[in-house]
Amino acid sequence: MGHGVRMLPAPRTASPAPGPAADLTPLLAPLATDVGLLVVPADVGGHAAFQDLVRSGALRRLWGDVAAPALVPDTPTLRALAVRDLVPEGTVLAGSAAAWVLCGSPAPRALDVVYPPGRHRPAPLAGRAPRQSHVLRDDRTLVAGVLVTSVVRTSLDVATRCEPDEALSILRRLRDVCGLDPRLAARSLELRHRWAERPRARRALALLLAGDDDPV
Repeated sequence: MGHGVRMLPAPRTASPAPGPAADLTPLLAPLATDVGLLVVPADVGGHAAFQDLVRSGALRRLWGDVAAPALVPDTPTLRALAVRDLVPEGTVLAGSAAAWVLCGSPAPRALDVVYPPGRHRPAPLAGRAPRQSHVLRDDRTLVAGVLVTSVVRTSLDVATRCEPDEALSILRRLRDVCGLDPRLAARSLELRHRWAERPRARRALALLLAGDDDPV
């Protein structure tokens, strides 16, 4: 995807003292830089400048080397756009990565990308963890051009694949932000007769229903 930066005319001020910090002054001045919705290092002069903008708070990191200006609202659309190039056509973003897109839970270490049986496994790529699984049409939704598992399917994946304390935290956020109905999720789990590790998922959903803070 292309991300451009258009520099606005700089005000007439005294030249800053030479040095690395002075070189970044135009980039760190929020009113002096007109950035797009998403920003990558190439848009702001390289990785060093990008990191400085993130540290200063001018940019908010979304995923890897993709960020957004701090004033741009953090939305499902924005998060999906940040990883769109990492989710090949015909695959579905799932698990904690889907939860991150849908409700803004903490970003995972790797994107859970599901591909259907009969399809070639996506090529190895840092930050992407492909796995094969069936995802029914009703179990997915489209966010900014990215197929993402539905709220209910996401909750089942999280309840099954995440550690108990992490699962409970994400499930609560799916409930609070996306309106996840824990009882509906529990019923959906029981209707999936071939669901692997069903007892683990049951325990996580039971904790959500009970409001138990202890995931043990």
